[in-house]
Amino acid sequence: MSLKHRHGPVAIVGTGALGTALAHAFVASGVAVRAIASRDPDRAAAAASAFPGAIGVSLDRVAKEAPVVLLAVADSAIESVASALAGARGVIVAHTSGSRDTKPLAAVRAHGARVGAFHPLAAVVKPAGPVDAGHWTTLFRGAAFAIEGSDGDVTAQLTQLATALGGKPFTATAAAKARYHLGASMLAAFSAGLAQVAWEGMRAAGAPADVASAGVGHLLETVARNVAAAPAPAAALTGPVARGDAGGVTRQAIAAEVLPREAQVLYRAHAEHNIQLAQHAGRITKETADALVAALHAHGNSSS
Repeated sequence: MSLKHRHGPVAIVGTGALGTALAHAFVASGVAVRAIASRDPDRAAAAASAFPGAIGVSLDRVAKEAPVVLLAVADSAIESVASALAGARGVIVAHTSGSRDTKPLAAVRAHGARVGAFHPLAAVVKPAGPVDAGHWTTLFRGAAFAIEGSDGDVTAQLTQLATALGGKPFTATAAAKARYHLGASMLAAFSAGLAQVAWEGMRAAGAPADVASAGVGHLLETVARNVAAAPAPAAALTGPVARGDAGGVTRQAIAAEVLPREAQVLYRAHAEHNIQLAQHAGRITKETADALVAALHAHGNSSS
């Protein structure tokens, strides 16, 4: 079997947040989802019922249902899931891990499958409530997709699928995937943690919870737009460090003393990192960077 055009069909293994999101996004973008598979047949059937024409199947059957099978499972489960696939000769089997190369797919490759990796660089969570089709259509639009393939045709077909979702695919260097995923994970997870610090600051200043959530979300959106438009993220730095304002750094260092110890450590580490970035990007001089470091270290010693 081979994928003749970008409209599938595909099969997805996994009913978690990413597998569910990909299935919805494919269907909303015109890519047919033929089957959903899980170790739990009832779970697979329940997930498949949300997609017209899709069926819930077992792991040993899923490769017989579509020419492309995406494994949206935990990184640690890739080997065991790949080993459970049957009838995969000629089928493209790709995992969605951002940190692992295609070696975990060795078992299914040994049985004739063509293998690859298909990682969308997006923070995906299950929605708290019902959402419309527009949510799924836009979820991966503009997202980078790290693509690997055991041959050029696999890479091309996975690239087509990413493009169908509105993504920006690139061919990933396998040896650098751990570093790639670390940076992505730090950005996605740590930004949410930092958002909590900002949210608590807004609440302390009198903002209702919903206003604080909306305000922090909007701030992150503006940061994202600035980063997307910049030649490199360091060019989008804002705040007293980017301005070379030692007085502003002093005031922030004093304010940070009321934060929990862990948040104080985060503030100082990020401030030092941003000072280095701003200097290397030519935003501030070495003399200014030294003055900012001195202002930072003059306060906040309670965190050490």
